[in-house]
Amino acid sequence: MIDAYLLTFNCARHLVNPETLAPALFDALPKAAVVPDLLALSLQEVAPIAYSFLGGSYLKPYFDRITTTVHLAADLHSHGSERLEHVATRSLGLTALMIFAKPAFMGRIQYIQAAGTGVGVWNMGNKGAVAMRIGVSIQGTDETLDVIFLAAHLAPHEKEVAARNQNWEDIVRNMVFAIDNDSAYSYCDEAPLWASGEAPVGRTGLFHPGSHLFVAGDLNYRTRDEGPSPDAHEMYPQPAASDALPEHFSHLLKTDQLNRERKANRTLHGLEELPINFPPTYKYSVRKDKSENPPKPEDRWQWARHRYPSWCDRILYLPSPAAASKLDPQSYTVLPTQATSDHRPVALSVRIDENALPADAGDIRSNPPFPINAEWKARNDAARRCEIVVGVMSYLVLTNKGKAMIAAVLGAVLATLYLASWLGR
Repeated sequence: MIDAYLLTFNCARHLVNPETLAPALFDALPKAAVVPDLLALSLQEVAPIAYSFLGGSYLKPYFDRITTTVHLAADLHSHGSERLEHVATRSLGLTALMIFAKPAFMGRIQYIQAAGTGVGVWNMGNKGAVAMRIGVSIQGTDETLDVIFLAAHLAPHEKEVAARNQNWEDIVRNMVFAIDNDSAYSYCDEAPLWASGEAPVGRTGLFHPGSHLFVAGDLNYRTRDEGPSPDAHEMYPQPAASDALPEHFSHLLKTDQLNRERKANRTLHGLEELPINFPPTYKYSVRKDKSENPPKPEDRWQWARHRYPSWCDRILYLPSPAAASKLDPQSYTVLPTQATSDHRPVALSVRIDENALPADAGDIRSNPPFPINAEWKARNDAARRCEIVVGVMSYLVLTNKGKAMIAAVLGAVLATLYLASWLGR
């Protein structure tokens, strides 16, 4: 069995604090479980929009913080006996996916392919998804097992249910694994994706025979279809409320949009989720001091009043088509609040059978909910060009260095005009 661990976290465009996130990073592991073989981190709003769209070295400090967090978490959990190594990172706009693995497991990775697509304004990556398909060698055979991790961030606001459903459709249509698919990213590793074998040729989408699929992210589905009234916050859930009281968080699950839309087959087709036994993950009031100090334990959840508490942050999986389960989801939970974000991280621990998945003509992997868009590459490349333009403009207008550059240029222009006027006298 492969012990895999997934975590999703909306970083709210701030550097994460390893000292507060690392001690709780593996809270979803079963009791006495060791450090997992494979760790996938889905990150949303990983950095300010200028840095996210420009990518490259602008994003490195943000990913370095995550790497530090993972190393510290593995060290704390194993008491220094085990470690996790960085395998690959890809980001598209503000959404990123980072993969880590135990050193012994890394030798089993035969190939990694990446895919990404934006679903925001002009198809840019202010909202969107990025994925990696990892080919893991099946011990004792020449076969490989494909495991796909998708990190996603969908449209916000209570009323935008149809937009989120459309985002999912656009992701399925335009998320394509191909050899020539690196031009769409705002951040790539300095070296090619690490692997020891040949990646599959051809172009395939998220749903592919023989592949396990996991979707993790800020999917933004809410618990109401309209925003809250001015006094709605008085009934927001609190830790001390029993499940018999309307203030208990479980009552909000009855109107969860994602559960409703999945059951109606309008989104996240074929995917399943473990029961939710934890409080909503959004929207918490962010500490105004932006302190790096660990947040103090709270007797009350500090909700933002203008949003209904909701389970925006979710992790789902595609069940095995076989009668005997090839996938064993074990634990699904929320991590403690972080001082830098209005979301709480969510984690899933899962065991994956190492045997190849059997072919099944009736399985959704063989019958995707939407076909691949024939123009997927042109669409994604055009969006990336827009991101560069917006990234440059945002850098100039929203960052101190950009403002200094504008001031220097304006100063030079004014000095030139003054000098030309003086010489013309």
